[in-house]
Amino acid sequence: MSSNVFRSGIGQLLPDQGPDGLRVWSVARAPRSALYGAPVEATILLEGTDDLDRADLPLVGEVLGRVDHYIGTGIRFVREQVEADPAFFGLTEAQAQPYRGLPVAEFPLDCPQLNFYLDEWHLRFAEGRLPICDPYGLAVVFDGQRPVRVEDLSDATAVDDEGADGSRRQGA
Repeated sequence: MSSNVFRSGIGQLLPDQGPDGLRVWSVARAPRSALYGAPVEATILLEGTDDLDRADLPLVGEVLGRVDHYIGTGIRFVREQVEADPAFFGLTEAQAQPYRGLPVAEFPLDCPQLNFYLDEWHLRFAEGRLPICDPYGLAVVFDGQRPVRVEDLSDATAVDDEGADGSRRQGA
């Protein structure tokens, strides 16, 4: 296993082995969210390679440096998707009504986490009051700096279990 490494704009990264040969690099000093008043866990996950430099490290640094901007962008995207297709989130039209125009700081998503992959990155909200969030939360998938879809993690397999994640997708 590789030892800890330092990357400019990101800081120290701690290596670990994930399931199915996945290489996991955790950001040692998680960025702090003023919106949530807590650090936001961040990881880089590499499948099929140990080469950390294959990841888009400038993008990782950008997101870590502006974590609340991207959390806000993700929440606004989820809010728009709830308005467009409440059923995807387990809501009726009437149940979705209170979420329309709800300020970012009041939207019922919690415990944000950043997961970076070679071709995209996910802003996962591990908890939330939307039905879709039970039991594993939901993920906003970004292509670069732009959110492109919401993934339903309710059918995901727990990290300790092996198998496909079975997630559903929603978005542009």
